[in-house]
Amino acid sequence: MFTDVKVPKENKIGYDGFGFKFAIQTLEGGRLGIAALSVGIAQGALDLSVQYSKERKTFGKPIGYHQSIAFKLSDMAVKIKNARNLVLKCAWLKDNNQPYGIEKAMAKQYAADIAMEVTTEAVQIHGGYGYVKEYHVERLMRDAKLTQIYEGTSEVQKIIISRNLLK
Repeated sequence: MFTDVKVPKENKIGYDGFGFKFAIQTLEGGRLGIAALSVGIAQGALDLSVQYSKERKTFGKPIGYHQSIAFKLSDMAVKIKNARNLVLKCAWLKDNNQPYGIEKAMAKQYAADIAMEVTTEAVQIHGGYGYVKEYHVERLMRDAKLTQIYEGTSEVQKIIISRNLLK
């Protein structure tokens, strides 16, 4: 908290009252990057889970061949593909100088939520090893949680999306 702070004119950014608008613009600028980061985290968790599922054996076969694990891997892959496509569409709109504000909010919210979901499943697939640092999925789960918070929480993205739908 700052009290009675004086900022010299030459150090000011923008005009008086511009601070909130500037902060919001800065937050919005990073949402696409966080969405892409979320996809990368989820993909990393899937890759580690597939590898582990091929190596870890129960009942005489790799756990990836048990239907419960195979279905988890399949669901993870589909969700990541959908998140990636949403992020790519948003990036395409940006690159082609088209409006992408709502797509940016959708991509950030969906990709962050999918990263959290996929990393949680990765920990589950790894069982007790899911909490061990050597297997890395615990770190990915912690990183995924942050993507739901940075640059506006998933709830904030839902507010942005719903307000756009209702206008």
